[in-house]
Amino acid sequence: MVFQNYALFPHLNVFENVAFGLRARHQPKNKISEQVSSALDLVQLPGYEKRRVDELSGGQQQRVAIARAIAIEPDLLLFDEPLSNLDVSLREETRGELRELVTRLGLTAVYVTHDQEEAFALCDRISVMVGGQLMQTGKPRELYEEPSNIAVARFLGRNNLIRAMRLSSSKESQGEFKTLEGGHTLRMPVKHEELAPLNQPVVLAIRPEHVRLVRHSEPNENQLPAKVKEIVFAGATSSLRVEANGLTLEALVLEPNGLKVGDQCNVVLSMDHLMLLKDQ
Repeated sequence: MVFQNYALFPHLNVFENVAFGLRARHQPKNKISEQVSSALDLVQLPGYEKRRVDELSGGQQQRVAIARAIAIEPDLLLFDEPLSNLDVSLREETRGELRELVTRLGLTAVYVTHDQEEAFALCDRISVMVGGQLMQTGKPRELYEEPSNIAVARFLGRNNLIRAMRLSSSKESQGEFKTLEGGHTLRMPVKHEELAPLNQPVVLAIRPEHVRLVRHSEPNENQLPAKVKEIVFAGATSSLRVEANGLTLEALVLEPNGLKVGDQCNVVLSMDHLMLLKDQ
């Protein structure tokens, strides 16, 4: 196991920390020396055997903790938010190294994190837990593009959650919904088993990167007249908050395309990207 606070032994040097599990298993000295050296090479800390752990940076301590865990050649590695104490640049660098290491050694690892970006970058499969309940398990892209319920949608990425009521018959392949904020009519393909009863509120969701802002109307799409309320520049992208008659939506764009705060525009909510979510 690799702990969030590394849990290294302060009175032992790097070699003895990494060798701890091997000594507990009564391995011969020559094998201990070989395994420790191999583990430190894998985490890119060769020659650090005699260093005191309090002389190491946070990133180096974290690597020693990983080396200690892999030195015993475990069948299963458990990670408890091991990167949370590192700064952003070091976290991203170590994340890539960790993924490469686990893949190269062919290990099975269970990784606990609150950082969705970290989970997407590291894991082959993700399970989302909310309030002690397992909500959904699947590949990262599956969970991101098809969240099973509101809790997963809220946790994984920024979603526009739109409260609405169903207007159309359950026999129709294209559902029609009226938003509770703004009174807009939205249409999207639906499956019978997804539909709540008539006059029961539902939640539609669409991710900010799928919300388009245009100056002129487009046919065959959900379009709402809106006003730009806020523009937040974030380097490679910009986030625009717009209001459509009381319904607030966020759009994530590469370029604002000349739009300024106070400008009128049309919000396009693609039918292909709208999702109908369950409460649980």
